[in-house]
Amino acid sequence: MAHGRIAFPHGSLGASELIAAFTAIPADITFVDAGNIIRYYSDYRIFSRPESCLDTDVLDCHSAGTRPSIASLLAEFRDGRREDVVFAEKKDGRPVSVRYTALRDDEGTYLGCLEIAQWAGEVEG
Repeated sequence: MAHGRIAFPHGSLGASELIAAFTAIPADITFVDAGNIIRYYSDYRIFSRPESCLDTDVLDCHSAGTRPSIASLLAEFRDGRREDVVFAEKKDGRPVSVRYTALRDDEGTYLGCLEIAQWAGEVEG
């Protein structure tokens, strides 16, 4: 970070610019760290969640029926058997695309998982 800016491979952003950029993205974004703790979710909501889910285990925010599949997916990300998966779902009768992506540093160390949910087949104008 130089002069209060966060350096990226193709430029830099100040903290307020980064917050504004993430807020403007029309997607439901959640970051779960390497310890399976929810550390961030965006203001844009497709799937509701209470603010109290921050800093808690992601498995605690899912139904008992989905916990085994979520735990398995995170284990596959952690040990490198999988890097990315996309699911198609319905929310209130509307199609949703949900992508889970493993995040790794330059040495390949698992940092966590990014979940990105977007309304499928719609273009905002």
